[in-house]
Amino acid sequence: QALFGEFAAELADPAQQRLREEELKALERERGVELRFLHPAGGFVLLTSQAGSRRCYLNVCSDPGVAAPQARAQPGGHGFSLPYALPRGREELGRRGQRRLIYDIVFHPAALRLAARSARFRRLLSDTAMDAVERHCAVRLDRGNAAVLRGTRYRGAPQAIAIHTPLPHSASSASPEPPAAASEP
Repeated sequence: QALFGEFAAELADPAQQRLREEELKALERERGVELRFLHPAGGFVLLTSQAGSRRCYLNVCSDPGVAAPQARAQPGGHGFSLPYALPRGREELGRRGQRRLIYDIVFHPAALRLAARSARFRRLLSDTAMDAVERHCAVRLDRGNAAVLRGTRYRGAPQAIAIHTPLPHSASSASPEPPAAASEP
């Protein structure tokens, strides 16, 4: 019991987490891959359902490691490029023991600042988050009943996101991996 407690404390220690991340980065660099970690900061949470029956939460988060949003002039107004990172969804137990699906969609902090000042931009960010989850996770979300949870910045236990990018001129860059992918460490 005591040994397990020590192990759990070591896993939760931020200094140990940084050390593990640096070790993983070095190992990946040897394989010809750049590894970056994103640490999502809470923004706001969308509550919706998946397939009409299963409750799920979309954490709309931020990290400066994601590219900033960019406005583009188009006929009739402006369009926005909203880069994001989206790891796999996860299932966690709620307080009452019920299972809940959680998706983290990570944008640049500037996108969340714009959303805090503009209801239209917040809707754009919410729609982009739901589009991303539907497209990349092959699920159907109930958009008609999606709602922002007031006073909630993040649902579940925050998890670091690993971004893998092949390094130029490395022996392994000829492998058929995608150029950048988000995954959990």
